[in-house]
Amino acid sequence: MSVTAAHIARLVPALLLGALIVGHPRPAAALDTAPWDAVLRAHANRGGVDYAALKADAEAMGQLDRFLAGVATLPASAGLADWLNAYNATVVKAVVERYPLASVRDVPGFFDRVTHRIAGQERTLDAVENEIIRPRFEDARVHFALNCGARSCPALAPRAFRAGSLDRTLDGLVRRALRSPLHLRVVDGTPELSKLFEWFAADFTRGGETAVAWARRFDARGVLEGIADDATPRFRRYDWRLNDRPR
Repeated sequence: MSVTAAHIARLVPALLLGALIVGHPRPAAALDTAPWDAVLRAHANRGGVDYAALKADAEAMGQLDRFLAGVATLPASAGLADWLNAYNATVVKAVVERYPLASVRDVPGFFDRVTHRIAGQERTLDAVENEIIRPRFEDARVHFALNCGARSCPALAPRAFRAGSLDRTLDGLVRRALRSPLHLRVVDGTPELSKLFEWFAADFTRGGETAVAWARRFDARGVLEGIADDATPRFRRYDWRLNDRPR
């Protein structure tokens, strides 16, 4: 079949459109956070979870399972809000399945060997945090959004994370955490920080900033007033008891 100028004129727009679609794929659809929000509204309490009540609440457990079904097929290209929600909901489900439980550390391999279906693969919690969230998004504030199920973890956010408000939410979570002496205090002139600042020092000192300088940006109480940015901090003992918060 001969190709005329008219054929070419009709084909060019279609080819250009195809190239644009291939070169600019649609962004991954965000998770439906309504089921996770419902679980948090019903059973998140004082920064932790009322695990006994959640386990006994068939409707809430169904909502948690529906949310995690979405997590299982989450696109690997998903944004930070989705990954944070996926991590926190997975922790809650892993705890409630084993409840009553004194500490997540009582579960062998809770973080580094037990796997969960997340974004089309079997992944450990450590893999989600250390292979996806930390290296991909390079934002130290995530350490105040991820909740590991321990009392010394920053408080579990009472609502699901959403992309449009995530920056503001993360700032608020860090400020809230650093209001507590559990995460920031000064004793005899020496700053004492959460163990998170030691374990993830590379994140908090990215770009040459010190841990103290990073914390100062979110120090709403002014605890660090008069403390030099290059002061050597001590790191607080981590309380691994379960963040069980009955109402």
